[in-house]
Amino acid sequence: MFQARNHSLLHPTNDNEYFIDRNGRAFHYILEFYRTGEVIWPNDDSVQTCCCTQISRRELTKELDYFQIPVSKDIDLKNVDNPKSLAIKLDGFVTALGEAICIARQDYQTILQVKFYERLPIHNMKDIPKNLPAQIHSHPQIDRLFKPYISSGYYILDMFSKHIESHIKSLMPDLRWCLDKRFKYEPEPTYYDLKIIGNSLLDKNEILKYSYLGK
Repeated sequence: MFQARNHSLLHPTNDNEYFIDRNGRAFHYILEFYRTGEVIWPNDDSVQTCCCTQISRRELTKELDYFQIPVSKDIDLKNVDNPKSLAIKLDGFVTALGEAICIARQDYQTILQVKFYERLPIHNMKDIPKNLPAQIHSHPQIDRLFKPYISSGYYILDMFSKHIESHIKSLMPDLRWCLDKRFKYEPEPTYYDLKIIGNSLLDKNEILKYSYLGK
């Protein structure tokens, strides 16, 4: 990082402090490169799934380019369908879903609704669906949680919706899981409309017990 070729990136303050205004989630991988000399991609077996470190390969590639870290372009086709890597992606999605439910509840919302679109081949700019949302969810924290799954969420739900529903309900029995597959004609994409509804209303009296409003 502090080599001569990166001189233009260095802006010291107080002679020995450096402020780097970049993607904080990606910096974990940057540090690992300087520790190990190897780029550990987000979907590798060795990466632990955690919402604070989730980042897409595209985001990480941009950060590696910014820090001028050379990246091998070789692709290991033998491991492209590695079930362990795919399981990590699946577990990350389930973790993000659970955290999104908690965030929604903390915002006094009893319904979490998210749409995951199927990717379609786009042959020219005229074929781009005009009604595709720029974000997955209006809540910025929830949107960030699901951004790594903007292209895979549809297929994960397509394969594992029953398993995910069972897992979520085992942790939060009061929730109702509503998943609808909406079919569209090209260039409009097919998508899954997921609603997770809390059966129990928030208890106002219990909340007031811990608020200074109730004292």
